[in-house]
Amino acid sequence: MNESSIKTENVFLFWRAIEALTPQDIDKENARDKLNPVYKVGAGTMLPWDDPEHTRKDIAPGKVWRYSAQAGVYHLSEISKMLEDKIGAHEAVPEERKSGKCRLFDIGFNEEGIPQPATFMLSLSAWSAAQILRHDRGVYALHAPLCSDVSDLPAPNDSLPLVDSGFYDFDNLTLHLMQWVDNEAYRLQEEGQKADTGWLKTLEKLVIAKLYFPEEAMDTTIVSVVKCSLTRKAKVIQEDSAKKDNKKKEAVPDDLINSFFIQELRKLDAEWRQGGGGAGFKDFIMAITRDNQQRLDIRTEEGLDFAFEKLLPTQPPAGSWPSKYPLAFSQQLAVNEIWTRNHTEPGIFAVNGPPGTGKTTLLRDVVAAVVTDRASKLVKLGDSAFKAKDSLKYNDRLIPYYSLHPSLAGSAIVIASSNNGAVENISLELPGMEAVPEDVSDRSDYFGGLATVILNRPAWGLLAARLGNKSNREQFVNTLWWGNLQKSEKGDEAPPEKFSPERGEGLKYHLNLLRPPRKVREPALTWTEAVTRFEQAQAVEEAERQQLVTSSGLTHKIEWLEEQRRVWEERKQTATLQIEECRNALQTLSDRLAAMEMTLTLSSGDRDELDQRIHQHEKNKPGLLANLFSLGRISKAWWDRYQRLTDESDSLRATLTQQRQELQLAQSEKHNADNELRSLERELTQVISNGQAVCKEQEQNNTLLKQAISDLGASWPERTATDERRELSAPWLHERWRKAREDVFIAALDVHRAFIENNPVKMAANIGLAMDWLKGRKLTEKQAGLALDSLSLVVPVISSTFASMPRMFRDTGQEAIGWLLIDEAGQAQPQHAIGAIWRAKRTVLVGDPKQLEPVSGIPSTVEGALGKHYKIPSCWWPGKVSAQILADQTMDVGTYLPDPESEQIWVGCPLRVHRRCDDPMFSISNHIAYDGLMVHGKKPGLVDFPESGWLDVKGRTCEGNWVVEEGAAVEKLLLALRHQYSLTPDDVFLISPFKDCAKQLNRIAKRLGFRMDRTGTVHKTQGKEATVVILVLGGNIKSQGAKAWAAEKPNLLNVAVSRAKQRIYVIGERALWEKQPYFSTLSRALGRLDVPVSNSNPRAMSYMEEYLTTEWR
Repeated sequence: MNESSIKTENVFLFWRAIEALTPQDIDKENARDKLNPVYKVGAGTMLPWDDPEHTRKDIAPGKVWRYSAQAGVYHLSEISKMLEDKIGAHEAVPEERKSGKCRLFDIGFNEEGIPQPATFMLSLSAWSAAQILRHDRGVYALHAPLCSDVSDLPAPNDSLPLVDSGFYDFDNLTLHLMQWVDNEAYRLQEEGQKADTGWLKTLEKLVIAKLYFPEEAMDTTIVSVVKCSLTRKAKVIQEDSAKKDNKKKEAVPDDLINSFFIQELRKLDAEWRQGGGGAGFKDFIMAITRDNQQRLDIRTEEGLDFAFEKLLPTQPPAGSWPSKYPLAFSQQLAVNEIWTRNHTEPGIFAVNGPPGTGKTTLLRDVVAAVVTDRASKLVKLGDSAFKAKDSLKYNDRLIPYYSLHPSLAGSAIVIASSNNGAVENISLELPGMEAVPEDVSDRSDYFGGLATVILNRPAWGLLAARLGNKSNREQFVNTLWWGNLQKSEKGDEAPPEKFSPERGEGLKYHLNLLRPPRKVREPALTWTEAVTRFEQAQAVEEAERQQLVTSSGLTHKIEWLEEQRRVWEERKQTATLQIEECRNALQTLSDRLAAMEMTLTLSSGDRDELDQRIHQHEKNKPGLLANLFSLGRISKAWWDRYQRLTDESDSLRATLTQQRQELQLAQSEKHNADNELRSLERELTQVISNGQAVCKEQEQNNTLLKQAISDLGASWPERTATDERRELSAPWLHERWRKAREDVFIAALDVHRAFIENNPVKMAANIGLAMDWLKGRKLTEKQAGLALDSLSLVVPVISSTFASMPRMFRDTGQEAIGWLLIDEAGQAQPQHAIGAIWRAKRTVLVGDPKQLEPVSGIPSTVEGALGKHYKIPSCWWPGKVSAQILADQTMDVGTYLPDPESEQIWVGCPLRVHRRCDDPMFSISNHIAYDGLMVHGKKPGLVDFPESGWLDVKGRTCEGNWVVEEGAAVEKLLLALRHQYSLTPDDVFLISPFKDCAKQLNRIAKRLGFRMDRTGTVHKTQGKEATVVILVLGGNIKSQGAKAWAAEKPNLLNVAVSRAKQRIYVIGERALWEKQPYFSTLSRALGRLDVPVSNSNPRAMSYMEEYLTTEWR
């Protein structure tokens, strides 16, 4: 993909348009529900408050009905077609228009049928669609809307709540219509009347006219869908008579009809165009557009080398979460990489978490690392942790607070998700007693009593809080800060010596008792005690770590020593050969020298003899007379011979000189050779000595290695182990070191508590600021960041859904959140996560593209048309990609998984050990979705239930995707399991791919006494588990379309089977379903299930009879 060819600056405009045009379906009718009935009201029929069938329902004393009407019902397919024609269809998107019915507005009514003006909310998607359809330039209307027609509408007064959607004209029209409702409510009350269907139709016509909404798209058969709920009358009266103040009320909670993200996406669009945003934010947007990214597949040989290197004892953070068991291979790898890459640098990290692979366990260790790191900073800072005193002006008073040292800024941990259940689960799990071994509560008390009160369940420490929406925040503030201490207990009697939340004490009350000079109560730990405990734990951990670091180097050192020994052997052999050669050369030289000396001796003897001959010749020199008598002949002969002798002498002397020189040279050579030999012999001696030292050191290290392997046992890394054995291992995580790291984390919590309790004045001021922030008080960006950081000193982890973050974090700025942990990121739409990522310095996304995908409400044809308009490729379409998929593309470490659309898909650092399901569930999931990525880490459970299997039911009667005969089989199976195998409602999930099936299953569950909160669609169970899962396939028997939809990808079946810990029972027509992709694997893995009819089950086949009655249907 060529980055330059993509208009990345339009991404936020595109996402904003998606949010603006995403409609909300009307609710399904459910008139039989006793507590929360939903009625479909047609023309000429009565609204619930006038309908005797409804009003005669029994309700508890003190309770009244409240009603929420969804009105102005229109056909989504009609509007989708109009928008597609107006904007321009995308050629790559098939013409499959989403069916369904949506609404133009919501409005609430009290028990008397009087409309409640503040509950009126116009549909932003309907307004946006109408704007585009009436604007000459189509989608341009979302950036420069036509002025709303508010003629003939009353002007809104100041008592109406704030509406802030991000579109001024929409907000203006909503407020004018709200005022019309307000006037009408007053008129109805004055005239003693109630709203009826005629009144709702009048409002509908008014809305249609003011929106310029196409009337041909309206459904004229439905006036409204009305949802009913019971509430306390006292609460209603209190709300209706609430005192007015000067503060503008918070925007109407319109969770069910409009987007929360419009305003935020507008701000981020401006940031993006100006080049703003942190590293993680930019990577999240741009990574998918980059070509030729270097990627390391963790399942290759090179990837394994990388993994073992990153698992060395130098890599893990100092603190770890207390646990009975160590993290598995890939879990620890992910934690180490998250920490080493991001604890000092901003960025983003993606973890692929298949079902049951310990995502929460991994996140707990990240939390422990962050808390421990902050404790180190607190200890280093001491008294300098707080900076200058400042104040916030509120009305006529100043609220003090104290700035924190910059090193403490941006250390808050926020867990976010689009899945409310996922957020709640983690927020409850982290502080829960089940999250740590039993002995932890004896080793530390990090406000465990207060956490127990806040959670309303036993807790070991105040580690997390579920915040997000206004109700959660208010409840948290009231419990944590204010408490519920009765006035009688605040009297003159001395309070308990220790913090006692169980009697209603809040943290504010506790800190006040710790304030000097009165200081009625002492801190649980002095600062010195906490610091000493922490430093001692650090020292033990560091000692254990260093010992492991030494052990981890033994293998490499032994390999190095072996190389040194090999070099030594070579050098020894070379030196020996050199000495031998030198000795041979020396012997040759000695022999030559002896010969030369002999020659010289002989030559010297010849010279002496010649000298004697010359001397004798000189004596025999002829006299004058002899010379005269011989006429000079004798003299001439003598001289001739003399000349010959002297010449011979000269020659011999020259030879002697040369021989002496050659002898001296040879002697010198011998001397040098002697020296060289002695040098070589010394060198050999040293080589032998060094070699013996290397061998000794090698032997010692081999002994140490054997000892280390013995001591570490299963913690010793095995590079050549099988895939399964390696993934189940925990390299280097020896029990002593794990315990030391856990102790560091627990001591870090002690440091936090001591810091809070030994600085009561300053902490009370800052926590008070945080409570103001949580209550929605307007703060500066700096103040909001300080409030968040101060809150994190008390509660390390806070959680929120993405939908609540724009409001809760309204005043916080870029990278104000230290760590953003996104759970179930595979279910999150990217435009919902991006605001949180922008606010975070570091983001960790944990999710799985092979489980349930984001539910995008916008029709695919409209999404495609908008993508074409903004020139945005499908890699950014919320209907095509999740936040997890985008984050995965930022990763250079991960692996590839099979994908039905693109052959394979890249995922971030994967978790691989599955510990939830027995077989065959594990094998089915691993085969259809993960290409064998997962490793089975669970021992088979011991249960008496029948083996997993397929209950083959041939359908003859269906209503939509609900097959009646399957309903009878479900009832038969449930009753048999309950009566013969003691199945309890807590043991089982009852699920189906289809909503209409889930609706019928809910009825069966309710009638048979099973839990309705454990019954529903497959989507409802994401992130959950049960001992037994009963999967009712359904699917219209006259069409294959529904079955093809369920089998389009492995995701739905993967989630369904991986919820079951020990048994899965599938109910459906096998011959039809086993033809579908992925379900063929399911069929091969499951044998036939036969359910015996129990004698104690007289109603086993009563379902068919009841279903066929009008009342049951």
